[in-house]
Amino acid sequence: MPAPSLPGDQVIAFVLLDIAIILIAARVVGSLALRIGQPRVVGEIVAGVLLGPSLLGATTFVWDDAPAFLACDRSLPEGVAPSISSCLFPAQAQSGLSLLGTIALVLFMFLVGLELDTDRLRGRAAGIVTVAVGVVAIPVALGFLIAPVLFTDRFTGVGDPSRIGFTLMVGAMLAVTAFPVAARILQEKGLATSPLGIVGIAAAALVTILMFLTVGVARGVATGEPSSSHLWRLTGTLAFLAVMWLVVRPALARVFSGDKVADPLTGTQFAVVLGVVVLAAYAADRIGIHALVGGFVAGLVVPRHAVLTTALTSRLSDVAIVFLLPIFLAYSGLRTDFTTLTWAALPGIALFVVVAVVGKWGGALVSGRLGGLSWSESNALGILMNCRGLMVLVAALVALNAGVISPQLQVGAVVMALITTGMTGPLVDRFLGRPDQQPAARAVEVG
Repeated sequence: MPAPSLPGDQVIAFVLLDIAIILIAARVVGSLALRIGQPRVVGEIVAGVLLGPSLLGATTFVWDDAPAFLACDRSLPEGVAPSISSCLFPAQAQSGLSLLGTIALVLFMFLVGLELDTDRLRGRAAGIVTVAVGVVAIPVALGFLIAPVLFTDRFTGVGDPSRIGFTLMVGAMLAVTAFPVAARILQEKGLATSPLGIVGIAAAALVTILMFLTVGVARGVATGEPSSSHLWRLTGTLAFLAVMWLVVRPALARVFSGDKVADPLTGTQFAVVLGVVVLAAYAADRIGIHALVGGFVAGLVVPRHAVLTTALTSRLSDVAIVFLLPIFLAYSGLRTDFTTLTWAALPGIALFVVVAVVGKWGGALVSGRLGGLSWSESNALGILMNCRGLMVLVAALVALNAGVISPQLQVGAVVMALITTGMTGPLVDRFLGRPDQQPAARAVEVG
């Protein structure tokens, strides 16, 4: 099947058109989600799915009379029926959207790391590590229990993954937590400085790193990488964290000492921060733990000056959250095709989603108690940790692109993201109470 070929200028035109379509759909469907009490990210995930083959693909109807300017005859592989989704979002344009989506994740996680107050973590290392390990280890262990049921042609990918690699990847997807949602909710409830807030936010941050380390190992095992690559991934991660904390952090502290920071930042100061972000993302990607981890760690090592934090947030938040992040969510939706689901796949996906909820909520309940929290605090922590947001979409796309999981299991990950994110708000209101005021509605719009 010959690969589709479009001239470069036409690919650029498609990317620009696609971005416009994505932004309109994301704002409309995201606003509808807010109206029914759900975070905007739920609507933006749905918007991406609606733009994809699930609704607008050839399975629904073939678009034989597509306008000539869409060049469906040149953008589609031979033998592939044209559809609204495939003609509007050709494969070459999707590559551009994927790149923009990765940049979105890096910048978004940088902002998340920037807002984490590391000074409040002192003296709580044991509780934080206990919770983080528990909410990763228990879901991964449950992954080993259900993987034999899922290890069939229906759910394994085209890369012919090994059983252990597939199992680890399932466990990694079960272990995902939407760290930003947990942090935002605790801030809105005024609990960010409480024992629950301090342990929960820090543990969720550590879970993000552990989860992507697990994803990297799982991908390597599934695709038959040598054992030395796994050792490199682990040692590389530890070395990366050490360099960022012991070298980059003090260097940034000298560059941004109190008397040198003003709002607005100088162009050079802003360039220095962005340089650290992209280099950290590059290093994390090469290590094999995903570029977004690098963005998050870069946010952690930026000096905690109120003026600096405010200046960086004001410059980057709208670009990252309003403009770029919906592009990633739409790209995920374009790779999600609910029409591939069969009745035979539904029990496996239902098992996957139920175990995801039980493992994460129950894991946080147990590990939170062991980490020094009360039962009520541990229960609240479980509710927050159970929220998957967009993080599970990242893990699922990594697994799908590596040929470890099938499109049907990737659909299961999208279903899990929607269900667990959607149930978080009502459960938080039930067990933590409604906030007296909602000063930053956009704070929980993203995941």
